[in-house]
Amino acid sequence: MIKCNLAVLLAERGINISELSERTGLSRNTLSALQNNTGKGIQFETMDAICKLLDVTPCELFTFADVGINFIFTSPSKNKIKMVPPGTLNIVKYSSYYEVEIYFNESVMTLKGLLNTDHYPERSQIFFSVKDKSDLEKIPLIFRQEIFNAITDFAVNELNDTYEVPIKINKNSIEIKFLDNVFIEKEIEFFLNYQDDGLDKLLDE
Repeated sequence: MIKCNLAVLLAERGINISELSERTGLSRNTLSALQNNTGKGIQFETMDAICKLLDVTPCELFTFADVGINFIFTSPSKNKIKMVPPGTLNIVKYSSYYEVEIYFNESVMTLKGLLNTDHYPERSQIFFSVKDKSDLEKIPLIFRQEIFNAITDFAVNELNDTYEVPIKINKNSIEIKFLDNVFIEKEIEFFLNYQDDGLDKLLDE
């Protein structure tokens, strides 16, 4: 899979699409398509103009990697986010446990994380360990952004559809955070035991 690094390169240089368009004479539509990786191709003249202005080679403008993502396991909490009498919101600290498989070239890494809904609907967080972050940093940034987008999209859909929340959330209210390895491991262990013991069902009664 080939990705254009234009968004990353512009951010590093503090240049926006309008300025790049003005300085290269290239259309905003063409540049936006490259920035968002929605274009079908690129002309040599376009690539030449961008590389000259940003002082990069074609190898720096584009990145190739074999990257994929798969949600191999999810464990939603039975103690759902919902309205309970007398109209108060019943919220659990963690509403889901995720195992996410990331394919990068010939390696496979598994991320284990928790969806924190303590501050629903204003903010929700997906917690992974710092070790996961160090593993992910081996993947080029442009692909990491796509992975994070896929994870947050999954979380948004799960919250809005699986739980049938009274207030729908959007992607901007979810963030991915990396916390201490031991802390995350303990939180995951507690969450899974909590699920297995059926304490959440007891709390609902």
